[in-house]
This record gives sequence, C-alpha cells and structure tokens, in this order.
Amino acid sequence: MESQPSSKALHYRINTNISQLLQRFENIMATATTESTSHTSTAVETYQLDVESTALVRAAEDILALTRSMKETWLFGNLNTLGEDEADVKRREKLENDATAIQKAIEDEGVLKAAAK
Repeated sequence: MESQPSSKALHYRINTNISQLLQRFENIMATATTESTSHTSTAVETYQLDVESTALVRAAEDILALTRSMKETWLFGNLNTLGEDEADVKRREKLENDATAIQKAIEDEGVLKAAAK
C-alpha cells in the first residue's frame, strides 16, 4: 500500500485544482464573449472552447478523484484529519517521552516529597 499524502500535499492539490477550474472557466468566458464574423476566427475560438472545456472537465474529475481517495482513507482510518505529518508525530512522541522521564525522575528522587515537608 502506498504512503498517504501529507495535509500540505492535499492542500496544494486542492488549491491547484481550484485554480485550474477558475482559470479554465475564465478562459471559456473570455473566448465566448469575443465577437468576430470571420470563419477563421470562429474556427479558432471553437477549438479554444473545446480545449478549455476538456481541461475544465479534467480538473473537475481530478477534484472528484481526490475527494474519493480522501473518503476512502478516512473510512479506513488512515487519513490524518488533524494535519500532523510524520515529523509532527515524532516531535510529539519525543515530548511525551521527555515529560514521562521527568515525571519518573521526580517521583524516584523524592523531589515532590521533600518539597511537601
């Protein structure tokens, strides 16, 4: 099984797809609003509309594929919804181990008992 993407990678992919959708829609609207009567320009505009609409559909399909993969990983328990990557998990575990070691040292040395007297 392949490794799960980090939250930063997912955010980057989402932002890229949204940018693509917006850009393609703007391109379609810009092409559709030009007024020309020559056959050549009409053919070029038709081709541009075909290319932009295909790219728009592709970007929408990529967003759908992304949401599907996120749902699957979430259902099977592998999606990290808190946004921690491996470095964050290791850092948190190290802090917990350090805190446990300090607590044990205090209890073993009787620092709390001496301070209470």
